[in-house]
Amino acid sequence: MSDETQTRDALRAELADLRALFQQAPGHMAVLRGPNHVYALVNDAYRRIVGDRDLIGKSVREAMSELEGQGFFELLDQVYTTGKPFVGHQMPAKVRRQPDGPIEKIFVDFVYQPIIGADGQVSGIFVEGSDVTARVRAAEYQQLLLNELNHRVKNTLATVQSIVSQTLRNAPTPPEARTLIEQRMIALSRAHDVLTQEKWEGADLRAITAQALAPFRDPENDRFHVRGPSVRLSPRMALDLAMALHELATNAAKYGALSTASGTIDLTWVVDRHCAPPHLKLRWMEKGGPPVEPPSRRGFGTRLIERSLAQDLGGEARIEFAPAGVVCTVDAPVT
Repeated sequence: MSDETQTRDALRAELADLRALFQQAPGHMAVLRGPNHVYALVNDAYRRIVGDRDLIGKSVREAMSELEGQGFFELLDQVYTTGKPFVGHQMPAKVRRQPDGPIEKIFVDFVYQPIIGADGQVSGIFVEGSDVTARVRAAEYQQLLLNELNHRVKNTLATVQSIVSQTLRNAPTPPEARTLIEQRMIALSRAHDVLTQEKWEGADLRAITAQALAPFRDPENDRFHVRGPSVRLSPRMALDLAMALHELATNAAKYGALSTASGTIDLTWVVDRHCAPPHLKLRWMEKGGPPVEPPSRRGFGTRLIERSLAQDLGGEARIEFAPAGVVCTVDAPVT
């Protein structure tokens, strides 16, 4: 075998190795020739991004017509004309991976690198990059979580601020204020526990009711008669109702049906689906307690229910101090 043959074989083997490396490279690669950017080479990673379509021998405009108006054709022209590379980071692209498939939005990091010929002129463009869609989506989701966390923290702090300020304003003594604040913080914490178990996607009214009323129930003599269907509540609605139920139960234990041995409380609700959106209609009714007289002033619990609850839920909430027992009704959209 002559030296020339050996050299030719070695070059052929080296070229085959380079082609294999090009095809197997994890990043997408393509070689475009001429001012029309005609595909000369593409690797497997590139095809995974753009889909299985005819590329070789076609211009980018012809083979990837869906890129029209997205700026990529203009960038290729710019790089070819100026001889200066372009580097793109997390650039959005709308591509059709299947001939009859939908347009998909992806994100890519890439470089358009001019290929300089022996005459010093640009003869083509080398394209190299990677699909970073998963990374961008993860970052977007992380930002969404941070925004949601920020929103929840602000709402919780606003609730805590309201509880503390209203309690201090109405409690007769500092020790009583401290006790009331602790009890209300525990009630808020219990509602948060339910929402945390549900990943803050909402909570069932039955679970919220069970947590809110747990400190006031006696397993051997349960004086709560709770009836109602399963209703999925938004996080805001769940927290508001949990705090309202806690206030109602606290007042019942001090002054109402739970302050006597024979008093009972009926807690019922239905969902009126004839409304748009459907409305939750909840009713708290005390029986068998001492005679009720309307208070001389509205306390924290009453204001929480009649003002804050109604405002937050976009519905109506009312407390009636009937002689036979306190009645609270809530009518609010289920969102």
